[in-house]
Amino acid sequence: MRQRVDELNAPHHFKDDFFETAEFRVAFEKEHMGKVIKAYRFHPHHLRLYGKALNQELVGRWLNMSQSQLSRFESGDPELNLETLRHCASVLHLPPHLLWFKTAPGQVIFPSSELSDALLFDLPGQSQRINVNLESGSEWTAEDNHRLSDLLSTTEPLFDHKNVLRLVHQWMVLDPPQIVQVSSGRHVGQGMAEQVGQRVASIRRMDDFVAGRDLRDVVEKETQATAALVREARYHESVGNRLLVAVGELCQLAGWVNDDAGRYGHAAHFYGTGISAAYAANDMPLAGNLISTLAYQIANVGNPKDAVLLARTAVRGTGRNATAKTRALFMERVAYAHARAGQRKSAEIALLEVEKLFAHSSNREAEPEWVYWLNEDEINVMAGRCFVELGLPERAVPLLEAALNGYSDEKAREMALYTSWLAEAQIMLGNIDEGVARATRALELTARTASTRSDNRIELLVERLKPHSNSSIVSDFVEYAQALGVVYVR
Repeated sequence: MRQRVDELNAPHHFKDDFFETAEFRVAFEKEHMGKVIKAYRFHPHHLRLYGKALNQELVGRWLNMSQSQLSRFESGDPELNLETLRHCASVLHLPPHLLWFKTAPGQVIFPSSELSDALLFDLPGQSQRINVNLESGSEWTAEDNHRLSDLLSTTEPLFDHKNVLRLVHQWMVLDPPQIVQVSSGRHVGQGMAEQVGQRVASIRRMDDFVAGRDLRDVVEKETQATAALVREARYHESVGNRLLVAVGELCQLAGWVNDDAGRYGHAAHFYGTGISAAYAANDMPLAGNLISTLAYQIANVGNPKDAVLLARTAVRGTGRNATAKTRALFMERVAYAHARAGQRKSAEIALLEVEKLFAHSSNREAEPEWVYWLNEDEINVMAGRCFVELGLPERAVPLLEAALNGYSDEKAREMALYTSWLAEAQIMLGNIDEGVARATRALELTARTASTRSDNRIELLVERLKPHSNSSIVSDFVEYAQALGVVYVR
């Protein structure tokens, strides 16, 4: 016997599988609360139980809307008012992990258990558990400044995969703490904060020309000095916020150069510490960049499927708080992780999204300084690399050849890396002479750099050429690599 709709006084608390219909999936993907409500009203459960959909008058009463208001809400443009979105989600008991916005302050959201389980990844290095103040509604205090500085003064990585996972979850779901003025030390004003920011930008550009093993000490020293300033100085909240942003950006750089130096555990430690600083500063795009860069590292040296989930966490967690160009950067790393995981369709979809986002980027948008390097050539290089990973060298070659025309030997590491991908594509196509020529070029550039990443690419090319070891040009290449000290005889 069917129940009467008018006996339904309030929405039920449904399990997550209730929200897995195709209509819900489309509505959540489009980030359209009106369509979510319509999918709720026409759910097969309601049709079975009541013989018809829930009417707009009933659901409107739950949401404090008239029938006409709800009709416009469902059929009009997506609602952007955060409080309205939070209200609808709360009334209808929508699962937080499906939402594209943060819910009310104090409410903790964790992604699905599948995401939680899959984000457990392994990296080299000894670790121990630490505690970072990321409690909802708490203040960022002098004690937290001391803890942040201590984390960055250690020579051993303290974050393990569980610590980073917890930080990623909390960054996504909690409102940021407030920074309190530190009551000791010399006063620091906006001028000093600006100077620190300029130094960070200068060091970032050093990375264009200096590889990880040479730059690591410089970046770590600057990171520790800036963290000490946060710890010991006295400043107003706005200045403290800028200093924490600088610490977060330096942690991203420190992670990046440690990754390039082959110190993967240390890199993950800096990324994890940087997430804390970015979160405290309420800089969501920066937190996303730290998570996204960590995903890129894991795609290369860990489990690519873990990298996919981390990269998508950065995209989802940042949402529309980031510029189109920034989101294009994050989506590039999603594409690469999918490619490394052998997921062709997902990688191609992500690459198309990169192109769309980059095309919509505008000079009128205030971009974060750390995205300055992303241009059309870089996007073509990443697409080419993805196609190599997916076993589609014929699509990679024209992209990589065109992009390499825009680079000079001054950026030796980038030229070495990108040329190595072109060499690999040519080898995959059976163009051994051209592949070796490109590999030799990459080798000579690598010999000028202190980049473990570049060294590893040369070793991979040597492996790719083993089936052709009887060829004199291949054996000459291997001997040359050994003579330059890039590849060692085993």
